[in-house]
Amino acid sequence: MPDSITGTSHRSLTAAFVCLLLGATIAAGRGEPLPPKIAPEATIWKPASIFKENEKHEKLKDQPRMNLSGAACVPTTPKFTSCLIANDQQKYAQFFSIEDKMLVPRDLVLLSDEEKDPDAEGVAYEDGFFYVTGSHGRSRHSDKKNLSSYVVFRIAVDPQTGAPKTKPNATNVDGVESSSRLRKVLKNDDDVEAYFNEPLAESGVNIEGIAVRNGRMYFGLRGPSLKRHAYVLSVNADALFTKHGDLKPETASIELGKDTGIRDLAVVKDGILILAGPTRDEDVPYTVWLWDGSNETAAKPLATLDLSKVKEGAKAEILLPLEDDATSIRVLVMFDSVENGGAISFKIRR
Repeated sequence: MPDSITGTSHRSLTAAFVCLLLGATIAAGRGEPLPPKIAPEATIWKPASIFKENEKHEKLKDQPRMNLSGAACVPTTPKFTSCLIANDQQKYAQFFSIEDKMLVPRDLVLLSDEEKDPDAEGVAYEDGFFYVTGSHGRSRHSDKKNLSSYVVFRIAVDPQTGAPKTKPNATNVDGVESSSRLRKVLKNDDDVEAYFNEPLAESGVNIEGIAVRNGRMYFGLRGPSLKRHAYVLSVNADALFTKHGDLKPETASIELGKDTGIRDLAVVKDGILILAGPTRDEDVPYTVWLWDGSNETAAKPLATLDLSKVKEGAKAEILLPLEDDATSIRVLVMFDSVENGGAISFKIRR
């Protein structure tokens, strides 16, 4: 009898432990396991006023930028001497460097001379070019059609030093190429065409992430999120900046979870990191996934980010790799709606 009672108690305790474990890894209402939650590093990233002035030369030193939305760096030696960051409510981007734990602002570069801003949402780098993408969707704030957002920019830099090939100009568009060819790709894509130029509240198309790897440019969509899947469209990077070159468009459907879209993309040694989060304001955690860029391969869940100490209402929109080795990836995460991006870092196990 004692043996029987002990066995029953052991099974009960085991069952309880399993339930607790599942409860810790399954989000309420989502019904599927989440990647393990990780806390940010103790490292303190000193605040820096990334944008000093706008295109009207109005000083912004006392108005820290609240809408930082994308960043990337040239793989220079030493590292992080040439990076570019974008703001989704301005017409310019800004070069910066990372020195110790400080983001140091450098030259401004005007992206567009259109009346409205391009709603820049992502930045990428490969082989001597920075790329900045507009959202290719309706305005988040007014829900009006936003024709100026259907654009991708390209800025040439020295691949060794990261120095811009053309001196950055804050008042005139100089040394910046632009392309609007992606608009037609989105409009004619079998998976997302029904959501092209639709309101964001109705799952309208909205690009938030960009990455360039092996000559292909990948665009991560915040919306639509359909049947637990988000979408990545890719094209030939060089062809995008020609008039008639074959874009060779492809679409990948990636299962990330209910109401979950892509908030940023970043290239690492063995693939593309996906920063995933809510499509709008749903109660969805921010997670990081590793994807090899193939239409046939599922993304590997790596981590759920513990953002419990981040300002309420902050939206994680920048994922910038700092270190990348066989066992882990160290990343800098920055936020929309936080002064100067509120940078924090995480070490993510592969």
